[in-house]
Amino acid sequence: MFALAAITTATQAQEKATAQPPVKKEVSKAEKEAMKAKKEADLVEAFKKADLTDEQQKKAREVLDAANEKSKAVKADSKLTDEEKKAKAEEIKKEKNEKLKEAMGELKYKAFTQAQKAQKEAAAAVKE
Repeated sequence: MFALAAITTATQAQEKATAQPPVKKEVSKAEKEAMKAKKEADLVEAFKKADLTDEQQKKAREVLDAANEKSKAVKADSKLTDEEKKAKAEEIKKEKNEKLKEAMGELKYKAFTQAQKAQKEAAAAVKE
C-alpha cells in the first residue's frame, strides 16, 4: 500500500514538473547590445572572407533582413503549431539561401557559409 502511494506521488510530481513551460533566461539590455554587436562583427568578417563587393554585401543584407522579419512573424504567429512554425522556418531558410547564392554567386556563397560555420564552431567551443 505504501509503495503504491509513493509511486502515485512520484508520478504526479513528474507530471507537474514536466507540465511547466521552460523558463526563459532574461537578457539585459547591455547583453542584447553586445550580442547584436558580435553578430554584426561576425557578419562583416564573413563578408570579408567571402570577398563580397559593396553591392553584394548590400543585397545580402537585404536578403538577411527580409528573412529575419519573416522569421519573427512566424515565431509571433500564435495560430501556427510548433510543427507548422518549424516547416515555415525551413522554407524561409531555403528561400534565404537561394537568394544569397543568387546575390553572391556560387563560390562566394560557399566561402560565406564556411566562414559562418567556422564562427559558430568557435562560439560553441568558447561555451564549453
